[in-house]
Amino acid sequence: MEKPKNPASAKIYDQIIDTSKKYGIYADTALKIAKCESGFNQFDENGEIVRGIVNSKDVGVFQINEGYHLNQSQALDMDIHTTKGNIEYALWLMKKEGIKHWNWSKPCWGNEENFVAQK
Repeated sequence: MEKPKNPASAKIYDQIIDTSKKYGIYADTALKIAKCESGFNQFDENGEIVRGIVNSKDVGVFQINEGYHLNQSQALDMDIHTTKGNIEYALWLMKKEGIKHWNWSKPCWGNEENFVAQK
């Protein structure tokens, strides 16, 4: 996947690659999902957190749902309202539970059967 030209999005792109390595997730899969979910954006042009159009409890780069995941992310000391915390929690969640949490956007990012990198 091509790196975004926008500097803020390019930085998020790089953070996803680095965090993917930490959790053993194929970076390309995570990048495709993040592009579909938020266009590599944690915040909008006004500095407000990007929220879901369909569900306003979905937040940030990976559109993590606050209703389902806020308490668990906080228990792990990951703040889904920050770029780093949103990416970290999403990749932790992918490693633990797979990519099922992003199934609704699957028509956008495709059919990634193998999302966990082999050791």
